[in-house]
Amino acid sequence: MSIIYEPKGKAKEYSDLSANLYSGCAHGCTYCYAPAALRKKREDFNCNVSMRKNVLNLLEKDLIKNDYSGMNVLMSFTTDPYQPCEEKLKLTRRAIRIFNSYGCNFTILTKGGTRARRDFELYKKGDVFATTLTFDNEQDSTAWEPLAATPLNRIEAIIDAKKAGIETWVSMEPVINATQTLNLIDLTHEHVDLYKIGKANYISGIDIDWHVFVNDAIKKLTLLNKKYYIKADLAKFI
Repeated sequence: MSIIYEPKGKAKEYSDLSANLYSGCAHGCTYCYAPAALRKKREDFNCNVSMRKNVLNLLEKDLIKNDYSGMNVLMSFTTDPYQPCEEKLKLTRRAIRIFNSYGCNFTILTKGGTRARRDFELYKKGDVFATTLTFDNEQDSTAWEPLAATPLNRIEAIIDAKKAGIETWVSMEPVINATQTLNLIDLTHEHVDLYKIGKANYISGIDIDWHVFVNDAIKKLTLLNKKYYIKADLAKFI
């Protein structure tokens, strides 16, 4: 069994390689696609978070067996590397040390905010810290992402990562409120190296003119001289 794998379909737009250390996710994001993709009930997925069996040994075996030179492993797609329980278990921290032992670069993608700050000291050149930003206020974030870090806390983590000399990017997917997403660019652009933007999929009741939004986002990012990647589902509205 491999822990490092090659994502398929839309997920591959984010990374050529990925690794999921945990099963389930306690953040409880109402829009999360992972429960359906894994054929789990959302309640079970959110309430039963655990380390994957023998995950660190399997990760090390993958790194011994395969040459990932010049590649970067994203943690993660179907869970979050900074669950609340990560503060105690330190699973992600231990995984980072294993990546470092084999000279393999990694990217953290998290909504855990400053929980991740503890491990910034372990980043080496080529490693990346990324976070998902969906809303610009705590009220909306709590309604949609009840146990994830607040937007302000996530932004604080990005700022700290950048101060530590770590490359940063922000995932703006799903876009649920176009005005807030554009405002988040204004709030963060001084600390973010790259933005990845994707529309809201699998969510009903989202009333956004995607053509207007994506072109407004591109105009803003261009004026700010920021690098960006527009995911395929959104790029067709340019």
